Amino acid sequence: MDSECRRKLLRTLSLFLTGFLIVTASASVYNLMYMQASPIPAETAKVQFVTADDSDAAGASIGTNGTYVSLNSLAGWPNATRIYEAAVGIKNFDNAARTIELRFDSWSGSTTNIDYIFVKVFSDSSQQGSAITVGAAGSSTGSLSIPAGATWRVEWEIRWKAGALSTDSVSVVLQLIVTGE
Repeated sequence: MDSECRRKLLRTLSLFLTGFLIVTASASVYNLMYMQASPIPAETAKVQFVTADDSDAAGASIGTNGTYVSLNSLAGWPNATRIYEAAVGIKNFDNAARTIELRFDSWSGSTTNIDYIFVKVFSDSSQQGSAITVGAAGSSTGSLSIPAGATWRVEWEIRWKAGALSTDSVSVVLQLIVTGE
């Protein structure tokens, strides 16, 4: 290799190393920025669970802020259908309509001994949206617009299979999704 070739090779290698050092050095330069949100207060929920005509029979226990409800007395007979027409209510306390959706989340227990559980939402006597089929992934009422000041009722329809025993039980979790603030 002649000296001219060596010089070009050394110059190229030198440029490569310099470029590599510049890239490496600049990769370690960064700026930190911060975002702070304070205060973030708790506010009253605009849509809440409330008692309804069958809440006592359904064993409804509504949380302090109306954002949680537990139904502890729902039951049914084997090979018969039991309907709780108003197990709990959903009330819009806002002065504007709100978009809500009731959706199946999960269930557990003796699920193979259930014929079906349907959950429906009604305004007065009119069903709103679709019936939820408990156990069907993604089953929901769909998006519903509940008017300002309105209270809707939630109906549970339960049917155990003929071979169900008094020791059988299921637990069901539903989500109430309220869109917006």
